Amino acid sequence: MAQMDEELLRRREIQEEFERERFSEENIAEEKTQSIFDGTIMINMVPTAFSERTFLDDKVAIWMPEDFTELSPQEIAMSYPLGNKPDKVYMNSYLDLATGYTYTRHEVPEEYMGDFPKVVRIALERMGPKVRILSEDMRSTEKHIISSIEMISHTITEAIYNLMYFASVDGRVLMGFINFNYQNMERYQSIAQEMLASFHFTDEKEQNCEPPSNHLGGETL
Repeated sequence: MAQMDEELLRRREIQEEFERERFSEENIAEEKTQSIFDGTIMINMVPTAFSERTFLDDKVAIWMPEDFTELSPQEIAMSYPLGNKPDKVYMNSYLDLATGYTYTRHEVPEEYMGDFPKVVRIALERMGPKVRILSEDMRSTEKHIISSIEMISHTITEAIYNLMYFASVDGRVLMGFINFNYQNMERYQSIAQEMLASFHFTDEKEQNCEPPSNHLGGETL
C-alpha cells in the first residue's frame, strides 16, 4: 500500500512539473516563434495542425485547427445562454480557442466597412466597464475591406479575449470572431492575430498573411 501511495505521488509530481513547463515563459516564448502557416505548431506543448477552411458557399476562408468541428445548434445555445448566438462556432475539446461567425441581415456597402468598428465600439461602450476596447484595425485588398476590433469582455466569473472582424459579403455584414480565456492571452493572442490575417475572400488569390501589429504594449487587467 505504501509503495502504491509513493508511485501515485511520483506520478502527480511528474504531471505537475509537466504542467509548469507547458505554461512557462520560456516555453511560450519558444512556441511563439512558430506560425500557423507552417502547418503544425505547438500550443502549450500540444501539436496542432492548421489549414484553410471555407464557408458561406466557399466565398470566404480562414485558417483554423484542422480538427475544429462545428458545434450543433443545441451546443451553441448552451454556450450562449444569454442570447446573441452566432450562426456557426468551431472548436475542439482540448484548446481554449473558438472561432465562428454571424452572417447578419445588415446591408452595408463595401466602401463603408472601414467605419464599421466605430459603430461596434459605440454599441460596446454602452455596455459599460464589462467591455474594454484594445485596438481597431482595417486592411484593404483590391476588391474588399476587412476591419476588426480587439477587446476584452467580462462575465461574472472570467475575462474573455475577443478578436472580431467584419466584411461585406454580397452586401450583407459578416461578423466573425476568434476568442479565448484572457488568462491564455500570452500564448493565444498571436495565434488569433494570424488567424485573422488569414481571412480572405476566395475571389482574390492573394491575401495578407501578416498579423496586425500588437497595440497592447504589455497591457494587463
